[in-house]
Amino acid sequence: MHIDYNVLLDATQDDCPIPTIKTKEMLDEMAAGAVLKLVASKEGTIRNIRTFVNNNQCELVHEMKATEGFHFYIRKL
Repeated sequence: MHIDYNVLLDATQDDCPIPTIKTKEMLDEMAAGAVLKLVASKEGTIRNIRTFVNNNQCELVHEMKATEGFHFYIRKL
């Protein structure tokens, strides 16, 4: 499945909660409607990102497990 995105955030080397913090910082700088692709390697990030999306002005377009970790596509609303 191919999903277009505007910004890539590679947080595969970061421990929780750093990927979520970096996601917030990136989304704060992005325009409404833009999509962030987050790549993370820690399973704890799954719950953190889902919670973050539910509590902020964004939408989780898609998430998936890949060989290099977890991919999240988040649209800023």
